[in-house]
Amino acid sequence: MRGQSIVRVVVLFPGALGDLLLALPALRAVRARHAGAQLTLVVNAWLTDVATLTGVADACAALDDAETAGLFGGERMPAWLSDRPVVYSWLGAGDPEMRQRIARAARLAHFYRVERGSAATHAAADYARAVGAPATSRVLAAAMRCAPPPSPVADRLLAEVGGPVLAVHPGAGARTKRWDPAGFVQVAQWWRQEGRPVVEIAGPAEGGEVAILGAPQARDWRLADLAALLARAALYLGHDSGVSHLAGAVGASGVVLFGPTDPRRWAPLGGRMVALRARASGPEGITLTALPPARVIAACRRRFTLTRGTPDTSVPA
Repeated sequence: MRGQSIVRVVVLFPGALGDLLLALPALRAVRARHAGAQLTLVVNAWLTDVATLTGVADACAALDDAETAGLFGGERMPAWLSDRPVVYSWLGAGDPEMRQRIARAARLAHFYRVERGSAATHAAADYARAVGAPATSRVLAAAMRCAPPPSPVADRLLAEVGGPVLAVHPGAGARTKRWDPAGFVQVAQWWRQEGRPVVEIAGPAEGGEVAILGAPQARDWRLADLAALLARAALYLGHDSGVSHLAGAVGASGVVLFGPTDPRRWAPLGGRMVALRARASGPEGITLTALPPARVIAACRRRFTLTRGTPDTSVPA
């Protein structure tokens, strides 16, 4: 209608990369509900290019920049809260003062909690149901898919190492989620037996940690570049982490290792990623006894054979 202002929508999401990708079906549902609106996604600074990667928002803002500080105190609110937008917030659900500050600045405000802990349902389903979106496995898996943009950075690395590439992310946000590094070394040795290259991935959670695989690294890459690398890898191996969810979202084939967390709730969705759970996990992570390298190599071989590779009958070293 002529002269009618465009509705603005703001989505506040304070979670890490894995949380954000698990919530992606819910965010797509919000985007579809406000198809004609200008939607701003407000996330942690290093996740701002998720808007470009997923197409779920028209603009992105950082939760941890100077402007956003006004959201937590003071009189000056962020510019993206001007003009009284409709707000969907996963920030402040349990904080009455924060809820009140956001609600006062909004035309309408909805509050939700970032999923944590154990439950009988997958976290992505709970996010979707919270906003009134469909939550069947097929719908969720489709809504989590992302098409990575072109990446000269990924192109250069892949041209340098050749292929087919095994992309390995040995890190995770929590020590208890991590497999013994010696296990990753053995998987890398198996992969290299046929002259195939390995690329090691390291992100903010691995800041200051040394490389363990003697391989080229994709360290602290932009998410769009990392997504392009993962989409073109022949196989992926990692833990319950945001990088593993990104790998699943771009259609990578691979194996995700689980220890203290339940893959029925936290596994990447989609048929190309499989979860492998250790028998046990302690304060120092997953031991080789709880998850033997031969078991991981067998799962990797099966994934590679069934999805992109050729049959491999070699015996693990």
